Amino acid sequence: MINARLAPLAGLAAAAFFITTPACQADEASAAARFSAAKRSEPELVAFLKGMPKGADLHNHAWGAIYAENMLDFAVRNSFYMDPSSLAFSTQPAAGLVPAKDLLSNRPLAAKFLDAVSMRGGYPGLQSGHDHFFSAFRYFVALLDAMGPDQRLAEVIGRAKDQNVQYLELMEEVSSDSATESALNDPPVIDDMEKALAAMRKRFPALLADSKAYLDARDREVSKLLGINAPVTSIASPIPIRYIFTVPRTWPDSRFFAGVAAGMALMQNDGRVAAVNMLAPEDDPISRRNFESQMRMVDFLWSRLGRPNLTLHAGELTLELSPLSAMRSRIRKTVELGHARRIGHGVSIAWEDDLPGLLREMRQKRVAVEICLTSNEGILKVSGDRHPFNLYRAAGIPLTINTDDEGVNRSNLTMEFVKAARSFDLSYRDLKDLARNSLEYSFLPGESLYQAGDYARLRPEFSGVRALNWRPDARAQALLASSEKLTIQVRLERAFSDFEK
Repeated sequence: MINARLAPLAGLAAAAFFITTPACQADEASAAARFSAAKRSEPELVAFLKGMPKGADLHNHAWGAIYAENMLDFAVRNSFYMDPSSLAFSTQPAAGLVPAKDLLSNRPLAAKFLDAVSMRGGYPGLQSGHDHFFSAFRYFVALLDAMGPDQRLAEVIGRAKDQNVQYLELMEEVSSDSATESALNDPPVIDDMEKALAAMRKRFPALLADSKAYLDARDREVSKLLGINAPVTSIASPIPIRYIFTVPRTWPDSRFFAGVAAGMALMQNDGRVAAVNMLAPEDDPISRRNFESQMRMVDFLWSRLGRPNLTLHAGELTLELSPLSAMRSRIRKTVELGHARRIGHGVSIAWEDDLPGLLREMRQKRVAVEICLTSNEGILKVSGDRHPFNLYRAAGIPLTINTDDEGVNRSNLTMEFVKAARSFDLSYRDLKDLARNSLEYSFLPGESLYQAGDYARLRPEFSGVRALNWRPDARAQALLASSEKLTIQVRLERAFSDFEK
């Protein structure tokens, strides 16, 4: 039975070699009572949930995860200059530019920048939250490019670690710009996809070699910045990460084909690359017009390149942004032709044709939905009972809680759990199972801690894992060594026990 309805846990039988007196058991009931009391107000709920183990953040655009204040601090430390009109930063002085350090005392100009690159305030003129969000990136792409992925990732990982997150899947670049461009530049004609793929295969070796060296160097540097004595992508890290390769929907078909092929090859070659995704607004005219052809390309490449992991944005649409015709089969085709094991957002699900059949198919295929509440509220104006959270939940679809672009959206994973709890009247057990979902439906390899996805049924070798004094025996140690997923799931259960004691 798939544990997607957030069903309560049944009683657990302790392993024979454990003494399971009340003193050595975690006290979930007490934690649940404290949670219920904390629901009286948002500050109390934040205070409770910031320390609660949260599992994973599976939908996180690292480029959108950097807080504007940290960008500004970087610009000041590195003596950048700003154009007050365009808000663009430069490393060289020029007429009309002001030193970045001047923004520390020029509050109106600093506020203008902070407002432009985040959702913290109102939207100038007639600009919607949707348009403001997607226009924000143009102001800081050059700045974050100068910052580099190592410092960006150190900020994101450090913030997650402080919130008791156990694992991250991050949308971030996985090879050098030059190698990526070499692989994708002048893409093959795709009239014959077999020939196009054969042409792309010749480009894979150079890209794969570059990616390995690139990620090896990043592992070392990010670990050094965080003071971690293990590669950040290693299971030995206190918060392991994996990368998701992304391809913009707005690329021309031939370049899109090349990008998806390259991403799938990278994923199959290096375990640090967990999946492939598509990004850019779904309502963009190019995204809308090319969706069918893109799904056919993904379907073809998926079948030829080892059936790799796919998590795809799907249904980040409303009637305000999209004609109904685009929402009648967007999620279904993403699941069936796009072979998505997870979908991001899924807000337009109610407009799908044969909705009961689609939900049944998703449930049977164990397709999870990555819920991004703050993002949906700011970009789509969808929150509370306008959100399909309860529709999915009632249908038994597994849900995960995610940040999306936590820097631009001025949020974090704790706040996403707070919003879920308050918006949908969730219990403490519900939140625990949402955290468990994030690891169960992650792309970590290996067998699960839970039998048939039921969180009440632990593998026999781990029947005592929720006891405070649990230690793995030889059988458990062998299984832990063979499964990264099981290892992180055990860490989560142990973190719950520690939180509840």
